Amino acid sequence: MQQKIKHLDFYVMETLDNLEKWNYPKLEIEKDDGNLFLGSGAAGSVAKLFAEKFNGMVLDASNYRGFLERRINKIFTSVYIINASGGKDGYNMAKFISEINLKPNLITCNENAPAKEFTDKIFLIPSLMEPPTYNASTYSSMIYWVFKENINDIRDLISKIKVPDLRKYKYIFFLAADKYQSIAEMTSEKVAETLEGIGSNSDGFTNAFHGILRQPNKNRLIFCLNQKYPFKDNIYELNIDSYLGLLLATYYIIGNNQTDKDTENLLRNYQETAKEFGWKINKVF
Repeated sequence: MQQKIKHLDFYVMETLDNLEKWNYPKLEIEKDDGNLFLGSGAAGSVAKLFAEKFNGMVLDASNYRGFLERRINKIFTSVYIINASGGKDGYNMAKFISEINLKPNLITCNENAPAKEFTDKIFLIPSLMEPPTYNASTYSSMIYWVFKENINDIRDLISKIKVPDLRKYKYIFFLAADKYQSIAEMTSEKVAETLEGIGSNSDGFTNAFHGILRQPNKNRLIFCLNQKYPFKDNIYELNIDSYLGLLLATYYIIGNNQTDKDTENLLRNYQETAKEFGWKINKVF
């Protein structure tokens, strides 16, 4: 009998129980404007946090080829590919980077990462074995590796959360204080991939008020991450001065709204997508 797959909130709590116990590689990334960080999906948002900490440029799966083909002579001090599985677009990135005579470093949670054949150095980050796309532990572990934020504060926040019924809404907008825009990107993507029938989007406060929230919408929830919303609307607030805290608290809420049907949809779609795009994956739940 196939084991029932647990929801996202379970992996949030398991992640919190393990982050301080795991052994991490030495943090050898130098602060340098010549750094290049690449990532796809949620890893693209994590790449922005790495660039915030260590300086440099960020490219994602949609724009790295075009940029690097136009700027092939640009000198990068170091190239880092952030990819939990070290496969899929991480493999494609590593292969392309090697073809233009750069040697990327790989930040991954998979010791058997397909991309490692093209890389210079691998930073192996500890994680749980999770269902595909959940990535509660993988990217949380990377964020913790870099910022070492207070786990007790995060646990305390989650213990006090009153979980909203996200199914009351057709659309959720994650409005973040500008500093936390990358986390809002990750949480809006997580809603879209995890909860059937709910649309989502995100932005930082300053950019969002150039038009995204102009029209009233009774079917919309504005999820505020360390940010006050100045007008009357359906509002849910989360406040903690922590990238990891906002991420895991929001994932916890999403997981509490997840159904078995949502999970079935996600796994079926993942398998179909992997087959369609020929993703190289050596690590499968």
